[in-house]
Amino acid sequence: MKTLSRVLVSAAMIAAALSCTSNSTTEIPENLRGDWNGVIEGLGLSLVLHLQDSCTFDSPDQGAYGIPGELQVLKDNSIKLKFKGIPGGISGSLQGDSLICTFSQMGIKKRLALGRGEIVRLRPQTPEPPFPYDTEKVSFEHDGITLSGTLSSPEGCIPELATAVVLVSGSGQQNRDEELMAHKPFAVIADALAREGISSLRYDDRGCGGSTGTFDEAITFDFADDARAALSCLRSRGFDRVGIIGHSEGGTIAFILAADENAAPDFIVSLAGMADRGDSTLFRQLSKMVELQGAPKKLADIAARASMRKAMKQKNLWMESFLKLDPAPYVAAAKCPCLALNGEKDTQVIPEYNLTKIEALCPYAECRLYPGLNHLFQHCTTGLSTEYASIEETISPEVLSDIATWIHQLP
Repeated sequence: MKTLSRVLVSAAMIAAALSCTSNSTTEIPENLRGDWNGVIEGLGLSLVLHLQDSCTFDSPDQGAYGIPGELQVLKDNSIKLKFKGIPGGISGSLQGDSLICTFSQMGIKKRLALGRGEIVRLRPQTPEPPFPYDTEKVSFEHDGITLSGTLSSPEGCIPELATAVVLVSGSGQQNRDEELMAHKPFAVIADALAREGISSLRYDDRGCGGSTGTFDEAITFDFADDARAALSCLRSRGFDRVGIIGHSEGGTIAFILAADENAAPDFIVSLAGMADRGDSTLFRQLSKMVELQGAPKKLADIAARASMRKAMKQKNLWMESFLKLDPAPYVAAAKCPCLALNGEKDTQVIPEYNLTKIEALCPYAECRLYPGLNHLFQHCTTGLSTEYASIEETISPEVLSDIATWIHQLP
């Protein structure tokens, strides 16, 4: 899931740099050319610098890549990298085979040591072929949109005797694996389910991968229509029981469909699904993120309100709809079996305002809180989104096991 809004120091840097289209002001010498990576000390944020004919950089911990920058190389091979829109940047020099720099922004100065090469991220849970189950490319249509995905099924699966689920991704345009920061959560979930005898259909969001349609013109209820079409696709294949596993916004969509008497799934699993209003969720998220970086609660709330005002001014169809969205009536109307999960350290969909609400509103919901897990259900330290990329685990094996066990135990 994409973070709904970013208030971290490095995030402000990214926002400013995104508006910058300039590249290096001087020719980059051969001994500086290539890829450089390091971690901003004290912030724990990775930065990758690409110095070729132009200068770009990545902030992989926030899923931001190919951002243009303005680089100046001085006579002594020292560098100055500027970000437009806000004061600050990076300055440093080549020392041996390292770039020893200072990252500065808005009065903050931190050491940044860059070594050669790209960051290598280990993702031991990402499934690799050959698989002990069948995979099939699938496409389905509705309202002139074609959605493309992958159906993973146990070998020898007889649909009329089998269970299948639709995997529904969180906010932001994502591919069928819900890929972010080299993690592929939906590929990992599909793999775990297939090994447990459960089929799954995961698909690319509108305008992504093999899917058509325009993502920027869609709101949560349009994505719910996409998930409904995916359910119909599985039902047309004759599966005996069909459910939804939705993550974040996808968890809310699962409840929206569960409340639909005409096309409700047989069961749903909400992974950090939102039950609180969109505007309340965004405010709490913003405040929590600032607070966890050391700000007093009052100051964090002030910063969150300022960011909220900016969000409300955006001419963004999805954001406008999201801020007004109240999932509570859909949660209360769900009549099928529901499994609702949240990580204790989730800073994006905070459990005390969402999981507790699901438990209070829906008598058909079994709610579970996992100590030490974040929004992606990774074991973590703070729960901040800046940790996602550096954590090797994609999703807790306990969560994967619990989902499969719960589905098997359904009557």
